[in-house]
Amino acid sequence: MNNFFKYLLVAIISSIVTFLIINQYAPLLIEVPEKDQKILPIDFKKDVNPKELKQVDVKARNIILLIGDGMGPTHISVYRNVQGGPNHKLSFDEFDFSGYVKTHAYNSLVTDSAASATAFSSGVKTINRYVGVDHNNKPTKNITEMLFEKGFVNTIISTSEITHATPAAFASHVSSRYEKEKIAEHIYNSKNHIVLGGGTDYFLPIEEGGIREDGVNFVKKIKKNFHYLETKKDIDNFNYIDRKRIFGLFAEDDLERTEFEPNLLEMLDFSIQESKRMIADGCKGFFIMAEGSKIDWASHDNDYEYYLKEMQEFEKTVEKALNYAQENNDTLVIVTADHETGGLLIEQDDARYRETGKMKISWNTAIGRGTHTGIMIPVFAQGPGAENFSGVMDNTDVFFAMKEALGIDNLEDYQCN
Repeated sequence: MNNFFKYLLVAIISSIVTFLIINQYAPLLIEVPEKDQKILPIDFKKDVNPKELKQVDVKARNIILLIGDGMGPTHISVYRNVQGGPNHKLSFDEFDFSGYVKTHAYNSLVTDSAASATAFSSGVKTINRYVGVDHNNKPTKNITEMLFEKGFVNTIISTSEITHATPAAFASHVSSRYEKEKIAEHIYNSKNHIVLGGGTDYFLPIEEGGIREDGVNFVKKIKKNFHYLETKKDIDNFNYIDRKRIFGLFAEDDLERTEFEPNLLEMLDFSIQESKRMIADGCKGFFIMAEGSKIDWASHDNDYEYYLKEMQEFEKTVEKALNYAQENNDTLVIVTADHETGGLLIEQDDARYRETGKMKISWNTAIGRGTHTGIMIPVFAQGPGAENFSGVMDNTDVFFAMKEALGIDNLEDYQCN
C-alpha cells in the first residue's frame, strides 16, 4: 500500500511540473470553453439580393477555384500567428482583391458543404444535403457542364473521397450527399476531363472489395475509357499521348498523406500541366476546382495539429495557383471556403498587459466534434474579373462572377474532347 501512495504522489508531482512547464513555454493554449447561448428570432427571407457585377472587358481564359473546406477568417489568423506572428505575410495577402462571402443555405443559416458547393457550382440556393439540385430537387446546370459545351477542360480535385459533397456539386445531381454510389456513377459520366482524389470503394462492387450494391465495377470502366491513375508514381510518370480523359483514385476512401498518394499541390500542378496539353490539342481554356477537404475534418475534431498541417498544404497550393496567375494574365484564381467549422477563436489570455509569447485559441461549437458555423468566410481573387470578388457577396454570386469573368454567355459552342 505504501508503494501505491508513493507512486501516486510521484504521478501527481510529475503532472503538476509538466503543466507548469507547458504553461510557461508553450506558444499555444487551447481551450474548449462552456458557451453562453441565446436563441434570437430572425426574418429568414429566401430571396437573395444578387451582387451587382462589374463588366469584365478582358475575359479570363482559365479559372482555378481553390476551396479550403471549413476555413474561416480565424483559421487564417491562427495559422499566420503560428507561422511568424501577426505581421507575418501569407500567400493570401498577395491577392489584388478580397472580400467576404455569406454562406447560408436555402433552409438554414448554417450551411453544409453540399448546399454551399451547389451555390458555387450552379448559382442557386438549395437545402442542406442537396447536391447539384435546387430546393425543389430539380437538377441545376453547373459550370463544368456549361464550359464543356464551350470547349473547356474541366478538372475536379479533392483530398477526401472524390464523391465528397464539394467535388460532387461540380459533377452530380442528387437529393442527398450520402448517395455516394450514385454520385460515383455521375462523376464517371460527368463533363470533367480530369478527376483526382480518393474513394475507390464507391466505384467497386462489394464482391470486389468496394461498397457498391449494384454490382457495377466502375474502376473497370474507367480503365477502359480513361487514363487511370492509382499512385503518386502514376502522376510523376504520366505521358499524355491521346485524347483520353484522366481519372485518378489514390485511396479506398480519403487521402491519408502516404508516400504513395499525391497531395493537393501535386494534384493541382499535374492538372494545370495536363490541361495546358489538352488546350494545345484543341481545347479553349481550363477550369479547375481543387478542394482542401481536411481543414474541415480537423476542425470537426477540434484537432489543432491536424488543422495546422492541412492549412500548410492548402497555403502552398494557393501560392502555386497565385504564381501561375501572375505569370499567365489570362487566368483567374479564386480562393475561398464553403463555410467555417469549429467556431475557432483567438482569445485574450490571462496576461492582458504584457507580452507572453503565447496565443490562446478555443473551439466553440462542441467538444471533440465541432460543427459548422454561419459566419461569413473570406474570398481572395487575382486575374481577369477578380474585382467582382471584393466587398460582401453571397455564395451564389461566386458562380455568376465566374461566368462574367469567362464571358460564358457569349462563347460559341465547341467540342474539344
